[in-house]
Amino acid sequence: MQINTLVVIPARSGSKGLPDKNIKLLGGKPLLTWTAQAIAQAGLTGCLSILSTDSQKYVEVAAQIGLEAPFIRPDDCATDTASALQVVEHALLWFQQAYGYLPDQLMWLQPTSPFRTPAIIYQAWTMLASGKADAVIGCKEIHRDLTTLFRCDDGFLSPLNKTKPTQTARQQIQPLLTPNGAMYCCKTAYLLEHKSFYPERTMPLIMNAIQSLDIDTEEDWAIAEAFIKQGLV
Repeated sequence: MQINTLVVIPARSGSKGLPDKNIKLLGGKPLLTWTAQAIAQAGLTGCLSILSTDSQKYVEVAAQIGLEAPFIRPDDCATDTASALQVVEHALLWFQQAYGYLPDQLMWLQPTSPFRTPAIIYQAWTMLASGKADAVIGCKEIHRDLTTLFRCDDGFLSPLNKTKPTQTARQQIQPLLTPNGAMYCCKTAYLLEHKSFYPERTMPLIMNAIQSLDIDTEEDWAIAEAFIKQGLV
């Protein structure tokens, strides 16, 4: 089978805010499992999903949930300062050495976004495969105007846009979009040449607040547990 999409699930073991959060039980199963199961249910073809980790413990958990973990990250890709691009380039190098070619596209799915659905994954995959864009980025809406976003200059609020009156009525505001961390998909050739997930032809995939939840703190974890308890996922 020709593999045209490499899905990388990055899971470093050195989280300081929530130690070992990637294998901590959320709703009775390791956090990694949520993303692994969503990929398995997404109906992708010509796709290989792998875990990129620095931890043998995580490799063992991956084996239990049916997720391939073909390597342990090198030390320079396992630090607090290692970039996503470094981790992606390492995974693509492994793929090229293992298969003799590069996949057409890459999906970067962080396990800290557990409520990204199979349908969302499939939609992003088809959007990128259509050739209409060089990247697809998961985004959430911010119902704010630049006149209500501020810097703090010398202890006082200074709006990003000072050219018009402050806009606070939701109906008057065109939502801004910001990446939510749940979905990065990019053509491999662009990614390697330009060292960026953000080509000029990048399409947003808008996700709701639950799908966009990114677990980074104890508060985020409590919110995720509440969503599960309330049957919202």
